[in-house]
Amino acid sequence: MANANSSIDLTTATILIFGASGDLTARKLIPALYDLWSEGFLSADLPIIGLARRSKTDEQFRNEQRDTVAQFTRTGTVTDEKWATFSKRLFYREVDITDESDHAKLKDSIEAVERETIGDIITKRVAYLATAPSLFYPAVQALSRAQMVPRNSDDEWLRVVIEKPFGHDLESAQQLSQQLSELLTEDQIYRIDHYLGKETVQNILLFRLSNSIFEPLLNRNHVDHVQITVAESQGIEHGRGGYYDRSGALRDVLQNHVLQLLCLIAMEPPALFSGEEIRDEKLKVLKTLAPGTKGPVSEWAVAGQYTAGQSFGQAVPGYREEERVPPDSTRETFVAMEVMVENWRWEGVPFYLRTGKRMPERVSEIAIQFKHPPMNLFTTVECDGDICSLVERKPNELIFRIQPKESISMKFSTKRPGMQYQIQPVTMDFAFEDAYHKSLPEAYERLLMDVLRGDSTLFTRSDELEAAWKFVTPVLDAWEKADHTPEPYYAGTWGPAAATALLNKSNRRWRTPATSKKE
Repeated sequence: MANANSSIDLTTATILIFGASGDLTARKLIPALYDLWSEGFLSADLPIIGLARRSKTDEQFRNEQRDTVAQFTRTGTVTDEKWATFSKRLFYREVDITDESDHAKLKDSIEAVERETIGDIITKRVAYLATAPSLFYPAVQALSRAQMVPRNSDDEWLRVVIEKPFGHDLESAQQLSQQLSELLTEDQIYRIDHYLGKETVQNILLFRLSNSIFEPLLNRNHVDHVQITVAESQGIEHGRGGYYDRSGALRDVLQNHVLQLLCLIAMEPPALFSGEEIRDEKLKVLKTLAPGTKGPVSEWAVAGQYTAGQSFGQAVPGYREEERVPPDSTRETFVAMEVMVENWRWEGVPFYLRTGKRMPERVSEIAIQFKHPPMNLFTTVECDGDICSLVERKPNELIFRIQPKESISMKFSTKRPGMQYQIQPVTMDFAFEDAYHKSLPEAYERLLMDVLRGDSTLFTRSDELEAAWKFVTPVLDAWEKADHTPEPYYAGTWGPAAATALLNKSNRRWRTPATSKKE
């Protein structure tokens, strides 16, 4: 991965945003580009062209974007002076990518903007597909028919960024990959997963590979199990029920975010620290994924659906009462799994995965729990209430916090000061913002910069994607059957009872994440 401060000439790169009238453009993409520009990572000559079917002028588009940039910028207040300078590079063009008659004028309208900004045609472009999944292929077709898909070279290139979901099962993902491969080469496709742009996620590899005291411990000899939690406190807001009911927690989060986090923890060190080498190692992990038990899906995967309950002291509706959700929906809003990585390093070590809506807190973390010492030397140590815990009840842990407050923590036991031998668990925390006294770049900032650099390390390759879909598709098939019903759980809790039982059968338990409120 390239250094964030490495020199790069971005003057002649054009950014095209298909679906520029949507929420993703307003809340994430334009604020991210503004923040990159504010910190000197983007040239003032960078043209940003929004493309969508709605009719609006450049000025209307700029005014709309200013309102959302002011709300979501990371770098502070948007002054009139700064906005006047930045917004000169914002343009809007009306285009219907499903209408072939619009394809011919697409190239002319983009080149006209490029001439307006730098006086010449720009031969390096990024096309960001912030559209509905059904429009991914039509958008690339439009670029192809407009003769805007060159063979990538140092002087001329096109990089296409595709938002999730990339397919809804293995077959649809393979079909979309096949369609895109007819028009694009693999090095032109950037399948984005914003979780991989998080600072802590990027630091997982650095932490493992640049600290010799930790990497030798991450294997079956020392690790008891690994827990990966991606919890959301929100339900289905902003009328997203129609989309979410076709997707669910398994497709929306576990198949991509959670499995990618698992890969970064479980992968072998690459031969070289390069994008292709790292993605090769991630693919090996996905190919060795196996169910936690050899029985039916119900014995190692749990589906849940939240019902009415309390969230932060407020009454909230159940999933079936949410806007645009069918009253008899059987779509899962929670998933828990026990999976194994069947290779030499991880043989016999379970990975417990969970994600869900309407959890008590918004938190994402990876918790590596180490094995107990081979002998309990402290069975006679005195305890004082909850302060002291025997070693077997408080194992060592290594925790990567991804949100809300990015950090790396270690938990270990110490002797409590005093005349008696009392054991007290302590936590050693490293919080990024506290250590560096600055706000962290948003995930989309890092990922957009990597696209402009041509660095594909944090993007998913087609064979990775298909391997992930291959693993989860049997679960999808089981849960799509007419007799399947997700287990209910109250909003504001950590999921259904079956998720707890999944760990209890091996005398383990889910850890309660130490959230930002407790910190």
